[in-house]
Amino acid sequence: MNCLQNLTRSSVSPLLSSGGNHRDPSSSSLKMLLPIKANDPKCRLVLQAVSDSKSSAEMSGVSKEEEEKSDEYSQDMTQAMGAVLTYRHELGMNYSFIRPDLIVGSCLQTPEDVDKLRKIGVKTIFCLQQDPDLEYFGVDISSIQAYAKTFTDIEHIRCEIRDFDAFDLRMRLPAVLSTLYKAVKRNGGVTYIHCTAGMGRAPAVALTYMFWVQGYKLMDAHKILMSKRTCFPKLDAIRNATIDILTGLKKKIVTLTLKDKGFSTVEISGLDIGWGQRIPLTLDKGTGFWSLKRELPEGQFEYKYIIDGEWTHNEQEPFTGPNKDGHTNNYAKVVYDPTSVDGATRERLTREDPELLEEERLKLIQFLETSSESEV
Repeated sequence: MNCLQNLTRSSVSPLLSSGGNHRDPSSSSLKMLLPIKANDPKCRLVLQAVSDSKSSAEMSGVSKEEEEKSDEYSQDMTQAMGAVLTYRHELGMNYSFIRPDLIVGSCLQTPEDVDKLRKIGVKTIFCLQQDPDLEYFGVDISSIQAYAKTFTDIEHIRCEIRDFDAFDLRMRLPAVLSTLYKAVKRNGGVTYIHCTAGMGRAPAVALTYMFWVQGYKLMDAHKILMSKRTCFPKLDAIRNATIDILTGLKKKIVTLTLKDKGFSTVEISGLDIGWGQRIPLTLDKGTGFWSLKRELPEGQFEYKYIIDGEWTHNEQEPFTGPNKDGHTNNYAKVVYDPTSVDGATRERLTREDPELLEEERLKLIQFLETSSESEV
């Protein structure tokens, strides 16, 4: 079963790598060139991979190329996620039981991994990867799907979310959770949620399921998750996706402007496209300003300008103080009437530890039940 997302990239251009043995820049896990001090122990939560499962590969057969691919993916993940994370693809599938009925793990690599999951009671394999993720590590998803279809006691489902992209996670969570909710109701048993490493997208989806469906407070669920698996789910994406359903997804046009000083090219990164991509601004020679109009939902979006290849911020627009990595970013804040009922709901649910009211949880469940397959 597929619930694939149409990812429009015509208006955004991926970042080119800075050299070396890097992945194809068209992949969904793009190299982020904004400098980050990932090795600074004062600025990072240092995490290392933990597996509850046996390796599905023999270490003696691991090639140098496989190790280098894992090294590069881990570096990308560290830069994009804001934590030092390590994934060793060459060691095989790894996973953690978060609850007796819920597993978060890394990607299946061979059809034999389906057998391993059936043996531990898995009834639904829920894959969040995109094709470039699979291609990077040489995973033949079609053979895994075909093998799963030979059994009547397990179902393989794909619902794509772009890797290392908190905004895409926010926008995709409602549709993805609807598919997951229906699959769990249909299949029962244990559910295996995975992305590539099982450290970003998969734990975020599992955490959202616990928050929306299973009755947990967000931070209670987060505490359980973190006690079971090394990971770094984007909590703000979950909070915002929750609010989007409860209050309706409202958007406003935001205009970014920068005074021209003889620049050849001006782009922005961040905003709603993530730090791994760029959007060019247009120069109006009559006014002497570069500009970009972008429709954004409610929330705060940080971004940075890239002027003739150099990363900088615009002091004529709102900007943050230096963050933990020492970077200063511009930001756009989209807010509707904060005194309205929806505004009060947003304020409450954007707190560090939001708690859903009973009627809000019922509204979320109703949404998950009634969303059509065409919406995912």
